[in-house]
Amino acid sequence: MIELRPDNYERIRPLLLGMDFHLVGRSILALKTPSRIFVDDPQEPHVLFAEVGHRYILAGDVSHEEFNHSVQRRFTDVILPDAQAEGLDGFALYYDSSAWEEKIDFLIQGKEIIHADREYYACKKLKHAPQDHFPDGFQLKLVNADLIAVPHLKHLDTLKEEMTSERPSAEDFLAKSFGVCAIQENELAGWCLSEYNVEGRCEIGIETISEYRQRGIATGLTLAFLEHAFANGITEVGWHCFKRNLPSARTALKAGFEKICDYKSFIVLLKE
Repeated sequence: MIELRPDNYERIRPLLLGMDFHLVGRSILALKTPSRIFVDDPQEPHVLFAEVGHRYILAGDVSHEEFNHSVQRRFTDVILPDAQAEGLDGFALYYDSSAWEEKIDFLIQGKEIIHADREYYACKKLKHAPQDHFPDGFQLKLVNADLIAVPHLKHLDTLKEEMTSERPSAEDFLAKSFGVCAIQENELAGWCLSEYNVEGRCEIGIETISEYRQRGIATGLTLAFLEHAFANGITEVGWHCFKRNLPSARTALKAGFEKICDYKSFIVLLKE
């Protein structure tokens, strides 16, 4: 298993784009998302293992046993100890072929692994006016430098954590991504943030604070996010959710997204 230099990432384009509904692949290729890529052959890769923050990707030839042993050792010797030292509850592992499902117990040993059903939705056109769906009593604001400088804004630390879930810092998020939020008085009620902005596409990360749910805030925020995205060069927005998360799927459909596909991922649990 050899680490691929970023100036050679174009060689893994066919492997990453085999699962193109994960926009992180194009973001990696564009060098917009920090990652470490390991391959079997740096000149002509047949299989890859990608480390993207606390997300991991397997793609390509599942039968390369020497490579698989290297991945197993990296999980055992580096990834699992580091994740536990950080206090993580778990992490996600994505893959391009169902054949990887037969390898997971070997690759990651001694941890509970959940095989999760997920869905992907996409939207290319604003179909509803945000003001028709945004509830009364809330202000709609862009996530920008002025917002994160507001003193004593409740839930701001949680928002900043979300801003850095895909970007290395809040400053990097503000420079390369965008978002909208709902505020009532001096309290954040929810937000929608862009992820993996690349080639006219982005994905959406959305959260509504628990005490503000079931008021239509998520739908209103999503529509405001779409309006801003399409007005600023985005042509397609993607939405991922767990299949069991029916409220998330309903919000996506209500906001005008269309279901594209089902897929599976692994969730590795770290807590004893």
